[in-house]
Amino acid sequence: MMKHLFAAAALLATTACGGSHDLPLEGTTWKLARMQGIPDSAITAEEDAFTLEFDAADTLVAGRTNCNRFFGRYEVKGDRLHLGEMGMTRMACPDMQYEDLFSKMLGEADRFAIDGSELTLYDDRKPLAVFRAATAEKR
Repeated sequence: MMKHLFAAAALLATTACGGSHDLPLEGTTWKLARMQGIPDSAITAEEDAFTLEFDAADTLVAGRTNCNRFFGRYEVKGDRLHLGEMGMTRMACPDMQYEDLFSKMLGEADRFAIDGSELTLYDDRKPLAVFRAATAEKR
């Protein structure tokens, strides 16, 4: 009995100390947290603005800029990420420059890293954008 209590206490201590609990790339809704050129006010204006969702079953990425919805294929090999050409709705909205920056960033991204509930997209080693899991933001 004492062995079981000790094992449970050790497991609890490891978990409480912040063991690695990285969220998966696929199946998580990622909301932009920060990106150069896009102000916080534009990022937080709408709950589903500047989001990404990766679907492993179909290898499709979909999301929304501050205006339009987009979708396309993606490929992951280790920490390498390739986003294919994106299809996009074509509504005209205010602040289209933010959509243009976001779309350009997606085209430049070639690597990713997940740290807990944060996803960072990179161009080589240069960070392009940081996203947070949408569920983590609601806590």
